[in-house]
Amino acid sequence: MSLRDLVPLVAALACGYAPVRGKPAAGLRVGPVKNGTAQAEAGGIFAAELRRELAGRGRLSRDGSSDPELSAELVGLNSYPTGVGVEGGAASYHLDAQLRVRAPGYEDLVAAGDDYLTGVDVLGTEANRRAALRRVARAIAAEAIERYEVSERFSL
Repeated sequence: MSLRDLVPLVAALACGYAPVRGKPAAGLRVGPVKNGTAQAEAGGIFAAELRRELAGRGRLSRDGSSDPELSAELVGLNSYPTGVGVEGGAASYHLDAQLRVRAPGYEDLVAAGDDYLTGVDVLGTEANRRAALRRVARAIAAEAIERYEVSERFSL
């Protein structure tokens, strides 16, 4: 090896670059989300977002595999008005959700919230509420999986 070949190698090592060590992270199965709220569709929305987040990270295992299961329970879903319209009705709402996530050796409670506007009619308001619920579910799923992966790295 010539000196010209060694300079980039030494520079890369001096900058702190190192190959990633450790075993690859195991996959996770997502069980049905236990829904402790009055919103019938909320459990399915949260389960779909947890699966989407794990699939995006390459960590989703097939149902029925022997990989550990990530179980979740939707413990709270609250919606309340936050703004008053011209005619005295609510013009905007806020939606909060809390999800308890469990995996072998791990348990956490993740919460998030989002605002949504009143629609032109009841159907428009419901569509806006469902869109806010999906955004909250996506945010909670990303946060829950990120926290789980951090706890895995620190437990090794």
